[in-house]
Amino acid sequence: KAAEHVKQQLLEIGIQDARIEQFTSDGAKKYWTHTSPVGWEVKSAELRITEPEQNLIARYADIPTSLHAFSNATPPEGTTAELIDVGKGTKPEDYEGIDVKNKLVLATGRARTVHEEAVFKREATGVITDTLAQEFKNVRESIDIPDAHGYQGIWPTAENLGKVTFGFSLSKRQGNHLRNLLRDKKTVKLHATVNARLFPGNLDVVTATIQGSEKPNEEIFIIAHLCHPQPSANDNASGSGLLIEIARTIQILITTGRIPLPKRTIRFIWVPEFSGTIAYLHDHPDAANHLIAGINLDMVGQNQELCKSTLNIDRTPDSHPSYLNDLILNLTEDTIQQFDHQTAFGTSSTFRYAESMHSGGSDHHVFVDSTIGVPCIMLLQWPDLFYHTSMDTIDKVSPESLKRVGWITTTAALILANADTNTAIYLLNQTCSRGQTRIQTTQHQAIQALYEKKDSPKTKKDPQEHAKALTKAAYHHKNKIKHITQREKQALHTVKKLAANPDIDALIEKFTKHIDETSNNAIARIHETVVLISKSLGITLPTQPEETDAEKQAKTIIPTRQLKCTLDMDTFKELIGEDQYKWYEETSEKDTKFALKRFEILNFMNGRRTLYDIVKAVSAEYGETNMEHALRFVKDLEKTGFATLQTT
Repeated sequence: KAAEHVKQQLLEIGIQDARIEQFTSDGAKKYWTHTSPVGWEVKSAELRITEPEQNLIARYADIPTSLHAFSNATPPEGTTAELIDVGKGTKPEDYEGIDVKNKLVLATGRARTVHEEAVFKREATGVITDTLAQEFKNVRESIDIPDAHGYQGIWPTAENLGKVTFGFSLSKRQGNHLRNLLRDKKTVKLHATVNARLFPGNLDVVTATIQGSEKPNEEIFIIAHLCHPQPSANDNASGSGLLIEIARTIQILITTGRIPLPKRTIRFIWVPEFSGTIAYLHDHPDAANHLIAGINLDMVGQNQELCKSTLNIDRTPDSHPSYLNDLILNLTEDTIQQFDHQTAFGTSSTFRYAESMHSGGSDHHVFVDSTIGVPCIMLLQWPDLFYHTSMDTIDKVSPESLKRVGWITTTAALILANADTNTAIYLLNQTCSRGQTRIQTTQHQAIQALYEKKDSPKTKKDPQEHAKALTKAAYHHKNKIKHITQREKQALHTVKKLAANPDIDALIEKFTKHIDETSNNAIARIHETVVLISKSLGITLPTQPEETDAEKQAKTIIPTRQLKCTLDMDTFKELIGEDQYKWYEETSEKDTKFALKRFEILNFMNGRRTLYDIVKAVSAEYGETNMEHALRFVKDLEKTGFATLQTT
């Protein structure tokens, strides 16, 4: 219905090529390494407590997020079962000494993993959860919204459809009440009734275009996901609705003669998140060759004060540098002049925005994979107190936020759709100056970090260890400057997608020298600083950091990726085995950026870089990366056929 609504709106606007494309989605069909989800339809569901008290706990018609997505049907009369608390419920040890067969389990872990452990492996009747996705201490915790029901899902494949039962997502207040009853040694029984079905379905992708007048085969695209259960006002009715308004605005500007047709085509895309984008690109193998740049609108309408949100410009990863990052940042800054009142003391704006490293988490992540290779940024209000809960309602949406993000996106799309040599020169200047600033900022941070290292109590008592620690720190910061320098220089070359001629080449060469000069000065300052610190401490610095056995080995390995698109970790888990995969889960708990580091390791695997050089780049981008972890990952990639390793 949502896809049909979007299509009808576009047709009424006058965009006549609006259509819905369907892609098989049955839990078995694979798009590269990604398995499509099954179809799911719900008519009704409710959960009641029958012992030691009788009350309605949740009803799907009232709170759609109270039912775990992809829950299966119960018998028509429903199912009654005793409730057992299994703690987090995501690991085998959570079930030691507990028989959950034919029981309902109460858990604080992610629903999908709890279902796998409790239902699929131990024949539990169903799962009850009461947790939020992605809690942040002092920012977003269950205690802040104790009556919210988190959006959780089972996400089964065709292989385990026969094992799927049902689950409910309760509020923290409701979960605590059930736990208190269990702590009082009372038998707790719940009665669940679910009328739902799982079936082979389709992924509905809505696309529409405003055709370019001069270069119709070159496309600027804007994308938003259209898939979450109600209410999902900000995630992502805000992005999908705003994308309709952007299409309407551009179409009206053209039909009323206020602007000419754009030179390049502007494409609008609405997708089921991740799965729709991957299926679309898979079945349109030539699409990436036509896409010049994109903007992903995901959770853009937040009332920042209510939601505790900041508009984030989620950059392209360092493996895919682009002028696009600075264009969007510049336009975001321009909104202060466009929409906020000015006073004698400066702007009165309270609007918050920030630039962030690539974080994945939405459809832009697919486009910037090195095998797709299309620059795409995300505009996202984050964090959001009400994210993925029953409280993500229309009253949390701000018209001002939508207007501001709409202006940024529409302006960027029109600039890029009409870009020529003059635009490219403007973008080159912007990218160069901001790149130099980023190098200088990194230099300031490095010097501050070195002085903090100087006073570190961990190594200060041992002069030799202190010297090693300072040398290692200085080496890391110099490496980071060098990495950023390469990134910024590569970003300059990306404007040639918009205009390529001798004048542009000459300007790129000139600006490259400016960036190199800034970089050399920054490295010199870092070196001077660490030398002065060592003199003040009366210690002698090693010429270079000690090299570990893992680093020596990594220098001899040149990995080449052998898979298209992002790596689906469920497929990876199946291939290496559940026991081996536990290491990845444990490592991700210790290193919260491990998933992004794996993504970038794959992106940098071009058959020319050594693993050592790849890890240096990833460390500069996402923080220190354990070389042994990287070695294990690429060796597992080789075992699964997703990479080849050449030794030198």
